[in-house]
Amino acid sequence: MPDNLGALAVSGRPRYTMDEVLRARRSIRQYAPRAVPDELVREILDLARHAPSSMDAQPCCFVVIRSPAALERLATIKDAYCPVDKREAYPAGFLSRAPVVVAVCVERDRAHGRERENGILAAAQLLLAAQARGLGGAYLTAYQPHDPGLEREIRLLLRLPRDIDPVAVVPLGFPAEMPAPKELRPLAELVHDEIFGESVQG
Repeated sequence: MPDNLGALAVSGRPRYTMDEVLRARRSIRQYAPRAVPDELVREILDLARHAPSSMDAQPCCFVVIRSPAALERLATIKDAYCPVDKREAYPAGFLSRAPVVVAVCVERDRAHGRERENGILAAAQLLLAAQARGLGGAYLTAYQPHDPGLEREIRLLLRLPRDIDPVAVVPLGFPAEMPAPKELRPLAELVHDEIFGESVQG
């Protein structure tokens, strides 16, 4: 992948192999002062809707957020419900500076009890589609397992119906940063042969 993704001219068509996209994707929290065209956002969401879903019910839907006031409020909500140590390391204020944020939501009646799994799969596919088009983004949760406050506040902000659950918020923009290469654990530590604890041979 090129070192300067933010300088890419985006044609709307992927320029990389799937392997390159998977290896290059990083969480991006700084964005160039450059608008993300609506057409490009639609292309990315079109690919995101191809994500696997329980019983192929396709329960995911997307709220595209560009309003500065809404983005500022979303950042405030995320910080308010974030644990202190994580908020200090990864404050959510960058959301207010993102050109666009996509809220990944799920229609509960179509999710077959797999609301979060369906939404997470769609968000992951969204991030990969964005990466393939020279955009950067990050995955942020829109719920907390033991505190309904975050989900409730996001639901109110986006005026979500009762049967629509927010799962993730994904900011997108042309990168203004290039994180250091990710240091991965050795594959041999992660893969087990037949039973846990047995190393894969070869």
